[in-house]
Amino acid sequence: MNLSLNSKRAYVLAALLGTFLALSFTATPVFAQQVSSAVGNSRAITISTPGKTINETAFGNSTTSFSIIGAGGDDTFNLIGGNATTLMAATGILNNTFNIVTGNPHMVTNSSTFSLLSGANSTFNIVQNNFNGTVIFQIIGGTNCLVNATSEGSVSSTIFSVVLGANSTADIASQLTGNETAINIIS
Repeated sequence: MNLSLNSKRAYVLAALLGTFLALSFTATPVFAQQVSSAVGNSRAITISTPGKTINETAFGNSTTSFSIIGAGGDDTFNLIGGNATTLMAATGILNNTFNIVTGNPHMVTNSSTFSLLSGANSTFNIVQNNFNGTVIFQIIGGTNCLVNATSEGSVSSTIFSVVLGANSTADIASQLTGNETAINIIS
């Protein structure tokens, strides 16, 4: 095949190459963007730039789901439950801080599930105010992590499933009074 400058194929290839080169130098890299999508009462967020703060709050009367990925590290996740049922999954790389408030105690039912995953040197601060409903925490952390849970008075049923790496600490100081309360910590 012989491509000359007069052929249509050469012009198309040159245009595509020019467009690609122009975008390479002018477009924001995909890895530096925040990607967010929502479907009904569900929301998914991915942030690749390090050192970001992610705030998610769920108040209302229906099930709400959040899936959050902080792929850059050194991120802060501020998560507040509060719907009749809240599902929050948050994943970070390392050196992250998770600040969790279980929800809105004035709701008739306040059941939330928090699935949290992070690498080394991360902190999980939890304030429970689930006076009704059941709250479930699934936490996996790397080495040198801290889980610190307290409550604003007596709280209802709570389940903790925590797996932490070496040199980590879990301090569960919540006033647990629910009929269905279980704590399982491996460190």
